[in-house]
Amino acid sequence: MKIIKKSVILNFHKETDGEMFEKIIIALKSRYTLVNLDFIENSFVQKKEFKDICHITFDDGDLSFYQIIFPLLKKHNVSVTLFVSPKIVAEQSNFWFQEIEDCDPNAIRILLAKKTNVSIEILKHFKNEDIFKCLPVKDIIEIVTLYRKENNLGKTSPKNINLEQLKEVEDSGLVTIGAHTLHHPILQNEDDTSSFQEISFSIKQLEALLHHPITCFAYPNGRPDLDFGEREERFLMESGITMCFSTELDHLSLKSNKLSIPRMGFPRMGLSPSNPLIAFRLFFGKNWPDIKGIVRTSEKNTRQQIYNLINNN
Repeated sequence: MKIIKKSVILNFHKETDGEMFEKIIIALKSRYTLVNLDFIENSFVQKKEFKDICHITFDDGDLSFYQIIFPLLKKHNVSVTLFVSPKIVAEQSNFWFQEIEDCDPNAIRILLAKKTNVSIEILKHFKNEDIFKCLPVKDIIEIVTLYRKENNLGKTSPKNINLEQLKEVEDSGLVTIGAHTLHHPILQNEDDTSSFQEISFSIKQLEALLHHPITCFAYPNGRPDLDFGEREERFLMESGITMCFSTELDHLSLKSNKLSIPRMGFPRMGLSPSNPLIAFRLFFGKNWPDIKGIVRTSEKNTRQQIYNLINNN
C-alpha cells in the first residue's frame, strides 16, 4: 500500500548520534522536499498550499546541535530552525531539567512532596517530570536550587550552545533562530505577568543578542490548551511574532493556525529511519494520540490528575 505523503514540521531536541541523524536526513530527503522557514512563511502569505514538504526544527539549543547536527546540516545543505532562550545562551547556564538530569530522583520527589503538600506515597505513581510540568517555574527553580544546595553541588558545566556558536550557525544561512522563553516554563502554569515576561523578554533579549528582529517562537512542551492558550497567542502577537510553533500532532496546511503551527517528533520505530512504519506514523498525525491512548494514559489526563491533587491540598 502506498502511503500518501503529507507536509510536516518535525521537532528535535538533543541528538547525540550523528550517524543516526544523518540517516534521518537521508530518509526525509527521500520522502519530502526539505524547505527553510521562509518557504513556510511565504506559502502562508501567498496562500500556496503545502505539498510533500518538510521543515526541521530544534528546541532548546543543546550543545549537541553545534557539535553534531550543524556539521551534518552543512554536509547535506539542509535548513532548520533553532529555538533558544537568550538568557541561557548569554549566561551559559542550563535549563532546570538539565540541572536535575543526574540528581537522585527519590530526593527530588521528597522536595516535590513538600512543595505540593502531596504525600510521597501518592506522588510515586507519577514521574517527577510530569509533576514538575504542573508547577510554576519559580517553584521549579526553588526546588532545583534547594536540592543542589542540600547536596553541596557546584555549578553545572554549560550544556547549551553559546553566543559565538549561535551567531556562527545563523551566519551559515542554514539556521533560522527563534525564541523559546527565558526559563522554559509551562506557560499555562504562569500568571499573566510571568507568562508575558517569559515571552516578551525572551524575544527582546534575543533580538539584542543577534541585532535583528525575531519573528518566530516555539512554546515549551507545546501542547495547545495544555501548555499554552489564547493568552499566550495574544502576547506573541503583541511582541511582533508572525509564526509560533506548538507540538500538536498534526500535518501542516494553510488551515494551520500561524500562532500554533503543529510539529511532530520523528518516531524512532526500531531506530531505523528507513522503517516503513515511520511513514505510517507520520501519516496518522493528529489521530496518533487516539491510537497510542489505547495502551497508555495520555499526558493530558496524567497532568489533570496531578493538578487535582495539588489543588486539593
